[in-house]
Amino acid sequence: MAGWGGFFGKIADQFQGRIERLKNEKERLLNERSKIFTLPADIDSAARVVSIDSRLREINQIINTKASD
Repeated sequence: MAGWGGFFGKIADQFQGRIERLKNEKERLLNERSKIFTLPADIDSAARVVSIDSRLREINQIINTKASD
């Protein structure tokens, strides 16, 4: 049996991985958002920007909550 240290270490690694994935997703979404703003505006691009902004708010909230833990 690995013990409690190994167990909590694995949990900490999973949370670290999750935060890194969120940061990577945030970067990808910011790049996509910037690219959309260089194109002519239409309904689809506006809807996508709204969707991206919503997800970015969620990601920022998760990251800020984890930073305050």
